[in-house]
Amino acid sequence: MRARPSRSTTVRAALPVAILAALAGFASPAAAAAPAPCGGIPQITDPSKDGHHPNTDVLSAWFSEEAGRLQAVVKTFGAGHTAEHTDAELNVAAYAVLFEVAGRTRFVRASLPTGAPGFQYDYGTYTAPSTFTVEGTTTGSEIGGPGGTLTIDVPAQTGATPGVTLARPFVLTYDGVSGGVPDWVDHAPGGVSPTDPSVGADYVVGSCAPLVPVPGGDPVPGPGSTPVPAVRTSAVALTAPARLTGGGLAKLTGRVVPARGGVPVDVTVTGGRKLVRRVSTAADGSFAVTVPLKQTSKVRAVAEGIGSQTATVTVRSTVRIAIKRLPGGIVTVRGTVRPALPGKALLLRTTSSIPTATTRVSAAGTFSFRVKRPRTGRYQAVYIPSSGRAERSVSNTGVIR
Repeated sequence: MRARPSRSTTVRAALPVAILAALAGFASPAAAAAPAPCGGIPQITDPSKDGHHPNTDVLSAWFSEEAGRLQAVVKTFGAGHTAEHTDAELNVAAYAVLFEVAGRTRFVRASLPTGAPGFQYDYGTYTAPSTFTVEGTTTGSEIGGPGGTLTIDVPAQTGATPGVTLARPFVLTYDGVSGGVPDWVDHAPGGVSPTDPSVGADYVVGSCAPLVPVPGGDPVPGPGSTPVPAVRTSAVALTAPARLTGGGLAKLTGRVVPARGGVPVDVTVTGGRKLVRRVSTAADGSFAVTVPLKQTSKVRAVAEGIGSQTATVTVRSTVRIAIKRLPGGIVTVRGTVRPALPGKALLLRTTSSIPTATTRVSAAGTFSFRVKRPRTGRYQAVYIPSSGRAERSVSNTGVIR
């Protein structure tokens, strides 16, 4: 049973002490198991250990209606969910699941201040980068241990009613608040910053409500749920290669739910110049498209207004050098980078961490060093792409005699 919403209160990432005290009675006892994601596939997945505190490092998150009501679940890497900061003005571990409804970003959140009797659960609206406006309280439960979960009931007051799309979901976690600013730990999917543009897969409320058997008839949706028309896409999955060496063509595959043929899917690639490719699904709901990638890029697929999780394809650069000795003790080192991206190149002896020379890499992916009477030995070039557009790389080894 959910508590009635309280008067809207604006907070900066954490609740005031008075509200925390009022919420203390709303923490629910630990559940036996977290509700499963629809179809076994979470809306959000995120790498482990990309957050600097294990307890608030997110592995995955999803919406579920397995319990007969809408719930948000966050799975974490660490063995516990307590705050690991001890020097913040407010030592608190917090986990917020955010999503868009009717153009507004809503949230449900679980937070555990140090010394509190248990988790507090609330909901409201969010304004980037750090303002949570609390509108009321809700309920939830925790399962501790490595890979533990937090389950938060999503009230209808958030706008999450049957048939509504919870768009562009993501998770923000933080550990400690000082000066009204949270110490952000994880943005899932993505990195750490609350303004990271990566998002999870959209979810249509009611699309995975449990069916209730009816004697002598077909199962029907459970109480309080509304069936989603079979002709409407309710979920989109997208798979992309995690890495691509040297740039080139990347094959992206996916599927729509429910499975139908002829559904138009727009696949968007952002990273440098924006690219949009439209494909249609096969009879089994699957689709595939090959796109050229010159730098690290984010990709997302949208079908009938329902989007997939953002996938990131990291491009690994490659670099090769050729060494030539000229008259007068001068040595030239010429290099080529793939994909062709601007950046910086360092020339180092393999036995030293101090560069012998540095130079700029052109937009065509070429560079050269001209060194007068260098020390003999084995040399390599280290390529550093500008603006993190690809992973840095180390060249083959050349010898100066």
